[in-house]
Amino acid sequence: MNQLLKSSSIKPGLIRLNDRNFNDVISAPRDYAVVVLLTAEAPSMGCQLCRQFAPDYHLVAQSWNKEHPKSGDGLYFTVLDFKDGQRTFQSLGLKTAPNLWVYGPTEGENAGPANPYVFEIQGVPDMPGSISRYIESHLPGIKITIHKPKDYSLIGMLASGLIIIAGSFRYVYPFVKPLIESRTIWAGLSLVAILMFTSGHMFNNIRHTPYVAGNREGGVSYIAPGFQQQYGFETQIVAVLYAFLAFGAISLAIKAPRINDSTKQLISVGTWVTIIWCLFSVLMFIFRMKNRGYPLSIPPMTK
Repeated sequence: MNQLLKSSSIKPGLIRLNDRNFNDVISAPRDYAVVVLLTAEAPSMGCQLCRQFAPDYHLVAQSWNKEHPKSGDGLYFTVLDFKDGQRTFQSLGLKTAPNLWVYGPTEGENAGPANPYVFEIQGVPDMPGSISRYIESHLPGIKITIHKPKDYSLIGMLASGLIIIAGSFRYVYPFVKPLIESRTIWAGLSLVAILMFTSGHMFNNIRHTPYVAGNREGGVSYIAPGFQQQYGFETQIVAVLYAFLAFGAISLAIKAPRINDSTKQLISVGTWVTIIWCLFSVLMFIFRMKNRGYPLSIPPMTK
């Protein structure tokens, strides 16, 4: 069998059989196990299942050969195609393909029956794993580890995509450079992110809180009492208040000092201070709704 493995291999670890050597390989007595795939892969035979099953069977054979490269170590994988074994198919009475037979050894400590174990091919999930487990269940001492080939197509697609992006960026960069280097845009994005997190947006997504809720009087509650819960509407209101307060603080710190006219500057400062005062009063009002025992307030928005 080792000589046949070297001289008649279709692929690593896979022996091609024909009418002349089939009986020699499977005949008893034998001190080795042999797996035989009886198939008909020629396009003229029209056996689509044969062509679909072959790669899975080849993978199992190559996986065994990878761990036992010099010899089969008592287990050999073979293929008998109809074009090479028509007489054998007729003598076995086979009218369909593919067929997978497992012949165990008839001599030695793991000796078993001379007749093969027949693997049911159709309707089996994870074909390579099912084949290896079937062989292991009927051949004591055999352990097959499936070695799937690496799929380089995804790596190639990613590399091609990166090359295309890098090449395109060279031409697009002059147009996006002002956006990338804009302090205003980055400050705005940072502010939006801060507002989303500080207002409780992540809390709502984790807890799946309702947008609003009904109250005991049959109305609608927009603010949830206590600090262990909140509503979606409440989060949006708090985020809007924080946004206007932040915008007001930025305007007082950056915009107002740049006004040359002292009267307009005074009006601008007074306006923004008033807006901040009112908005902060609303924010404190909401805070006191959630914490009834809070003693401080900013009039006239709270009691």
